[in-house]
Amino acid sequence: MTTEQRSRERTSQRSVLPKLARLAEVAQILLPGTYAWAVTVVPTALATTGSVVPKLSATAALLSLTAGAILARRHATAGYALGIWGFLLGCVATWCLGAPSLQIDRLDPWRAGAGSIGWVLFALGWGTRWRIRHDPEDDPRAQIHPKLDPRSPPQLRTVLSVTIGTIGAIACLLIAWRSVDQYRALLLHGAALVCAIAIVNASSTIGLAQGARRTPFRPRQRITYAFPWIMAASALVVIGVTWLFRHP
Repeated sequence: MTTEQRSRERTSQRSVLPKLARLAEVAQILLPGTYAWAVTVVPTALATTGSVVPKLSATAALLSLTAGAILARRHATAGYALGIWGFLLGCVATWCLGAPSLQIDRLDPWRAGAGSIGWVLFALGWGTRWRIRHDPEDDPRAQIHPKLDPRSPPQLRTVLSVTIGTIGAIACLLIAWRSVDQYRALLLHGAALVCAIAIVNASSTIGLAQGARRTPFRPRQRITYAFPWIMAASALVVIGVTWLFRHP
């Protein structure tokens, strides 16, 4: 291969990399949004057979998302307005127009869970853009500091505590979907969400405490720290007992 051919190859690679980077930035927004739209909006639009308006609002939401993803880099204000607010308004309009298909007894738990994951990915997609072959240290405005070493070496107990807490939080959210009573389902989902947050918080606290120097608390400090958790556990027990006695 001659020198001229090598230079041409390098030039072509340099011209391709910006296109790939731009494509990755658009895909970061477009793919999660399209997934959330397909799982949660399209079924509602198709279930409404008496009117064409829900289908038009769903189509407008997808077009708004696509336009926002393309304009987000060069025209941030217009891109965010179309990709976030325009997309959300189109989805909400479709849900409002197809409200009968969103009744609790018609919802599919698996589709609802997949849709929740899709909307979480959609929210994360509007974060920091993916960049190919880009190091933050190359930015001339970056302030380089010494490497931050961990306070203590990583331990297996930390990973196990976080893993167990994550599994417990997911189990709480899944158990709430077992409710067949539409009048108690909302209460159960709220309690499951609170329990999941508490489990994640407790597991992360336990994981961070592994390997650290422990300072014993005084009895009064222990009571003060445990009082909110005791009240929360008591409230959950009262709610559970009330639900058992009122269950037909």
